[in-house]
Amino acid sequence: MQTALEDLGYKTTHHMQKVFQNPGSECVMWKEALEAKYRNKGQRFTRKEWDQLLGHCQAVVDLPAAAFIPELYEAYPDAKVVVVQRDPDRWYESCSRTVMKFSSSSQLKILYFLDRWLVMRLAPFMGLLLTSLFGSQTEDPIKRRENWIKGYTDAYDEVRRIVPPEKRLEFSLDQGWEPLCKYLGHDVPKKPFPHVNDSASFDAGIKVFVKRMWIRAAKQNLPFIVGALGVTAAWWMYA
Repeated sequence: MQTALEDLGYKTTHHMQKVFQNPGSECVMWKEALEAKYRNKGQRFTRKEWDQLLGHCQAVVDLPAAAFIPELYEAYPDAKVVVVQRDPDRWYESCSRTVMKFSSSSQLKILYFLDRWLVMRLAPFMGLLLTSLFGSQTEDPIKRRENWIKGYTDAYDEVRRIVPPEKRLEFSLDQGWEPLCKYLGHDVPKKPFPHVNDSASFDAGIKVFVKRMWIRAAKQNLPFIVGALGVTAAWWMYA
């Protein structure tokens, strides 16, 4: 969906990958929004805070924005709402290959160990987001699947309860450009409707993020590595 919106001219479309691309300020503000809504800690975001976080965007898709449907609709009552219909089971399988796989990966755990800044920013945000929407991240695969699908269907129920039918579009990706362009007021592009592989797209974004974090961690830990090598060399020479 992000690619389709960008093809229609919504060049700055917020997506979870934007958080990974800029984990500093993004994680802090999203965590504050989550704490206010789900933990009653701090003040809930108003139009002022949402403008600060998302004001540069022309559209939002996916998490974490999807966790704030009532708040965003209240802040931007004239926004057009597109409800992208997906099979819950297929959505869960996609999440298990992307978000769940990455959040529990050994690579991320090593980065957390090497980079305290990453621990203080990304880890609390991701943990709070997932537990707020999908409950306890149990190791029981059956229960975890139930929790995630319930969180997913609850979010759909919520948007349909809040946004009147005449102000939203119920849309399936296999419908192509026609209904989407009609609803948003755009001419139908000549190019085919994009069907981007969610897992492949997520993996590509994560690879860029991980590379940047490894470079950052290497720069931070280089003095310690050099110092340790120096001590080891001195011990070897004079032992």
